[in-house]
Amino acid sequence: MILFTVFGAPVRAEWLLDAAAAVKYDSNLTRAANGPDVRPGFAAALDASAGDFIAITGNDGVTLTAHARAESHVRYHGLDVAGIGGTAVYRHKFGVGWAAPWAALTVDGSYERYRSEIRDGASFDVRAEAGRRFTERVDALIGIACDRRYAPNERPEVPGIPGNPFALAGQRVYVQAGYALGEQWLFVLDAAIRRGDVESTSQQGAAVFAASSAIAEDPAFGDERLYAYRLRGTTATLGGTLSFALNDHASVDLRYRYASTRSPQSLEYRTSNVALLLAYRL
Repeated sequence: MILFTVFGAPVRAEWLLDAAAAVKYDSNLTRAANGPDVRPGFAAALDASAGDFIAITGNDGVTLTAHARAESHVRYHGLDVAGIGGTAVYRHKFGVGWAAPWAALTVDGSYERYRSEIRDGASFDVRAEAGRRFTERVDALIGIACDRRYAPNERPEVPGIPGNPFALAGQRVYVQAGYALGEQWLFVLDAAIRRGDVESTSQQGAAVFAASSAIAEDPAFGDERLYAYRLRGTTATLGGTLSFALNDHASVDLRYRYASTRSPQSLEYRTSNVALLLAYRL
């Protein structure tokens, strides 16, 4: 912990360290609408972050964090990824005590590299949130966000149509509510609606071709000749997390997410994701 002065106000900083190891299952890695194109799979993942929380005043704080992640898939190694990035969060609390509402602004940027380089690129996410604790057991938040992903390794397949289907942009609104079941158990429910670009990998088809704004061959799924398409779509997501605290620093979390995406030409795909995590916070 260090003390210094900014604009005449005392500032307190403290180190933060987070790490998590997870086993994941995704029911639709290709985000495909048709059954024959759906590819489920398992993966192992590691996430870590380190940074500073800087308390500017009693009600204002800034968190600066560097983070890294890696994911290895059991079958589809083209989806293996390593990434690094950074996050800045400004948070203001409107009052004192655990029931005081708060608001936060988050800017996150990262760069990820895959074994199939068509997916490589930087991504950015900006979020504005507000929330409060209603009782000692219940808290909730609501937020809006914009995301942007770049894909510089373009591979055009069709003249006049871009070959970067993984260059995506969108906006979303989301809510989250948590309930402490006891001293060790916590349940969190979350939901979101996102409108913008989505990617789907499948065999060639007239409907998906007509709705696409970018097309490229997707080599991530081995020798199968599948194509990645960028579409406009609306995605609804519902999820839940059950967390058990092992001690003051570690927990075991079970997470589930279900998402449904609708896009033009009556294309629709669904996916479910389950993850078991061991998380640690210093």
